[in-house]
Amino acid sequence: MTANVTTQAGKGRFIAIEGVDGAGKGVQSRLLEASLKQAGFEVVLTREPGGSAGAEQIRNLLVQGEADKWDAMTELLLMYAARRSHLQQTIWPHMAQGHVVISDRFADSSRAFQG
Repeated sequence: MTANVTTQAGKGRFIAIEGVDGAGKGVQSRLLEASLKQAGFEVVLTREPGGSAGAEQIRNLLVQGEADKWDAMTELLLMYAARRSHLQQTIWPHMAQGHVVISDRFADSSRAFQG
């Protein structure tokens, strides 16, 4: 794989890997991370829900316990609260430093699962 990604100071890149459980998102994310690092890029690998301290706490609320403990609207609001923390604490700061941020799931998954 040849990386054809250029970054400038404050001009990071964001890549979301989307798919259903078991589709290989994690494997592909790690392979992409390794390839970009080998090509000399600063890379951050993250996930949703999660990706920051606050978002990981919200993730625990979402994934632990009974599957039907939240109604659809509550789950959606928790997902967006986690995303806001993820953006503010992880994605935007790293992109501002010119890093490539790879996320295992992002907005398309929200539309698919909570839409």
